[in-house]
Amino acid sequence: MPQCTVCHNDFFLMRGTVCDDCKEAAAKKDLEARAAAMVLATSLEVPNRKTNSIISIVASETALAMNVLQDIANSWRDFVGGRSNTSQNALRQAREACLDQLKLRAAELCADAVIAVNISYSQLSTNGSGGGILCVTASGTAVKLADLADN
Repeated sequence: MPQCTVCHNDFFLMRGTVCDDCKEAAAKKDLEARAAAMVLATSLEVPNRKTNSIISIVASETALAMNVLQDIANSWRDFVGGRSNTSQNALRQAREACLDQLKLRAAELCADAVIAVNISYSQLSTNGSGGGILCVTASGTAVKLADLADN
């Protein structure tokens, strides 16, 4: 019976020396590594790098539900002039999640960078529930960069 060379599980049918689960895990790990190395730039080019080709527009969205009690506390802080660390942390986390998603989408297209990145914030009101939804969107152009030797 064939055995996977990675997880060492036995399989009745297996193509090659690695099982499908291990192939998927390796592909996911590779995608995450490419996303982690992805360059994001708000400019139209990456400094000291030439753009070889434009791949596609990429976008990501993150929605964050705002809590009624949190909104009341934030309104009170606004009234007395304080800053809301809770809201600032929520906004930061939503922005970071949105940018991480943008990197993943670009990595899926085998891009090296995303240029002309734009981040937008908008609030949707949910009538009757007392809360709202904060939407964070990011978009940009996924590009393939020229090799360092070609720069």
